Amino acid sequence: MNVQPRARAVASPGDAPAHAIAGIFASELQVPSVGLDENFFDLGGDSLMAETLVLAVQKRFGVKLQTSVLLEAQTPREFGRLIASLVPMHPARELIVPVSGSTGDEPIAMIHGITGSALFANRFSRQLKQKYAIMAVRGMGTEPGETPYSGMAEICSNYFEALTSVTGRHPDIVGGICVGGLLAIEVGRLSHEATGKRPAIVLIDPPSPGSAWLKPMPDDRLTEGRRRNIARKVIYWRLLRDALKTVGLGQTRLGRHLRKKAYKSTLLQAAAGFVPSSYPCDILILASSEWGATTVADYKGWASDKASVKTVVMPGTHNKFRKANMDAIDAEILAFLAERRGAARDVRLNS
Repeated sequence: MNVQPRARAVASPGDAPAHAIAGIFASELQVPSVGLDENFFDLGGDSLMAETLVLAVQKRFGVKLQTSVLLEAQTPREFGRLIASLVPMHPARELIVPVSGSTGDEPIAMIHGITGSALFANRFSRQLKQKYAIMAVRGMGTEPGETPYSGMAEICSNYFEALTSVTGRHPDIVGGICVGGLLAIEVGRLSHEATGKRPAIVLIDPPSPGSAWLKPMPDDRLTEGRRRNIARKVIYWRLLRDALKTVGLGQTRLGRHLRKKAYKSTLLQAAAGFVPSSYPCDILILASSEWGATTVADYKGWASDKASVKTVVMPGTHNKFRKANMDAIDAEILAFLAERRGAARDVRLNS
């Protein structure tokens, strides 16, 4: 198995915040980039710059610091270790699962589907793993003793904060499989609001915005009757799950099955009928031929002029789509991200 069961520790306690701090160093010193071990004063920093830099770090991490902190932490790596000792670990951090074999520097966050499992990320290719550091996001509620998040705002804000905590930077590339696509769009929106940057969103056979059952169907509207039906399913599966847990059978095969059903019904209730806001972003939609015509039309109708949408339809049913098109999906993701980087580079050269 290529997926770690828990988020592995970063190389050293400050490596995650160090990346964010390096960006603050570069901004305050007005240089293109700063390495993790470059010294603030050797780069030309002075006392006035030190004050604005420390204020920026305080605002970014929500901590209190004195300007003299730069005497003991003069590089982003040293500063990051100091910040790591002051900032508590985000409680949702354990939901972020680094995928074994990922050696790239730029993180891609890939969000789970309706089952909440992170194991789908096991199938990404070596080429993608060499280029990017893949972070799989599993669902809260899939492990014993966990209570699922109950709403889209709660789910997405926790994923966003957890990813930021693990990587030390706001997520710039976010993807999702199935319903994870809707979650990815919202996590990307939070990142855009925090940074003003235009994130890349990769959606693997997502449901249409506003879908009542997260799959195409006639009259796909979330009526009050359908909403009550979903709510009844949530209560039903929770009661069965809790009953088995009470009598000590929560870890039997049936108990695990009921926990999975309870999680799926809760996520369906949270996401059914949800229509994300359109914002400046670049979206790649990889759709199965089973859902493709509906998915493509609905997302093109959803996107405003703030969002660019590229769509690719591949053969196969939704349930077997990822397995049937593994190499093609990874190739499309690599091409999409390379094209995006090239366009950003051209803008910088022409500005």
